Amino acid sequence: MENEKPSSNRIAKAHDHFFRSAMSDKRVAREFFESHLPADFKKQVDLNQLELQSGTFIDDLRQEWIADMLFRTVMDDREAYIYLLVDHQSQPDELMPFRVLKYVCNVIDQHLKTIETNKTPLILPIVVYHGRQEWKYSTNINDLVDAPKHLVDNYFLKPFILLDLNKIDDEVLKKNIWSGVMELTLKHIFKRDMLPYLADIVKMLKLLERENGEQLTKDVLVYVLDRGQIGEDKLISLIKKEFSDEIGDSMATVAEQLKAKGKAEGKAESRVFIAKRLLSEKMDDLFIAKITELTLEQIQKLKENHPLN
Repeated sequence: MENEKPSSNRIAKAHDHFFRSAMSDKRVAREFFESHLPADFKKQVDLNQLELQSGTFIDDLRQEWIADMLFRTVMDDREAYIYLLVDHQSQPDELMPFRVLKYVCNVIDQHLKTIETNKTPLILPIVVYHGRQEWKYSTNINDLVDAPKHLVDNYFLKPFILLDLNKIDDEVLKKNIWSGVMELTLKHIFKRDMLPYLADIVKMLKLLERENGEQLTKDVLVYVLDRGQIGEDKLISLIKKEFSDEIGDSMATVAEQLKAKGKAEGKAESRVFIAKRLLSEKMDDLFIAKITELTLEQIQKLKENHPLN
């Protein structure tokens, strides 16, 4: 009908198409950034090397109303990005700071997957809003956090707290029975021989056993059986000597299960190893499947994840 209003999706696409088309012109993009970039950022960045990147980094339902464009450039011989988000809604979005953070993390994620580096690029996000209502919300994500302001300012999106157990003395860890036994076990689980460290752990576990801590006791012992560098027979003998018959018998059963699991995993790894060798010799997939008992789907995944020249 002649007076029928266009759908919201159609309106959004029209806005999206116009902005993308305009900003795809390097002359428009350069002049836009010359006008709107912060002075210190603009001083460092090379706008002559602007490159529009393909794809979108919006992975939620907001994609209908928010368009994004990512421009790669160079800053002191380092890669940097300017990330444009265009909000086509008629009214401002209070959660925009959160959305910006989420999409910027998506940009970083792709960069790390594409470029073999452990450094993230500097990304400057810019939101372009042209709705009917005045923007009245904060652009600072800290203002979205429902917590005392001084705690938000001190801890939200700040360097994380590192708890390096290797730098905490065992005597300090032993002061707390419940969490301490967990931390002590984690601290020493990778030792070449864990047996010398078990004395303190066992003392703590025996205290826990008397305090209705049977489940934590079992969790610790199963973990040590599974990942600790210690002879299985020695450990089972120690467990049966120090703990109740119920715990001793259950841990012996666990040890047998872990041994069977290890054999099965070793056999599976051996089949995969043989399949990779045969693939490197350009053997037929059906022949490899017959020899290794792997499925054709598993062999195809090996080829995709480990491409061979």
